[in-house]
Amino acid sequence: MNIKANISDPVVKDILEAALAEFANYGLPGARVEAIVARTQTSKRMIYYHFGSKEGLYVATLAYAYRKVGVGEIEQQLEVLPPLEALGLNAETAFERFCATPDFIRLTMQENLQGAKFLESWPALKAMNQARLAVVERIVERGKADGSIRDDVTPLDVYINFVGLCVYHISAAQSYRVLFDVDASDAEVQQRRKASIREAIVRYVRA
Repeated sequence: MNIKANISDPVVKDILEAALAEFANYGLPGARVEAIVARTQTSKRMIYYHFGSKEGLYVATLAYAYRKVGVGEIEQQLEVLPPLEALGLNAETAFERFCATPDFIRLTMQENLQGAKFLESWPALKAMNQARLAVVERIVERGKADGSIRDDVTPLDVYINFVGLCVYHISAAQSYRVLFDVDASDAEVQQRRKASIREAIVRYVRA
């Protein structure tokens, strides 16, 4: 794929934000480049110049979305906090980022419906997520070493548990609104859910 885009370019960022909303709602098959153009101050020609193709724009949007929910700026803090505190903060940060970027959840759900073929075929996306798992691995290993985390805990289970809990708050929001009259965007509801997810993760791993 011929992707020339520089994410620091305001035009590129504008395109990616518009593409995130379009791909999140319709996936790659249903998304229309014309609809993305209509949301931006650019042209179809410029989109193809920066991203090469609709597929190139989709892959770049996936990468952009994953970066938006990353924990890069707190990674050093996670490396030095006591392990249980670090896992709690990691889970809370994921929850906050997902709540702030619900289109990320919808986009990844669309990608899963298509068999995650673009995640599988794009090594940089795989490396980005494996690096996030590696952060959890280091925290868990520190916890096992100091006795605060059980020896039988696996980092991947921890990762899947907190990501799954954080995602579900967004992915099932409309169902719970209809079934239980719960507003997932309400600040009090989010604070309660965030606290319960943190506690669930810490209780799960604690020795």
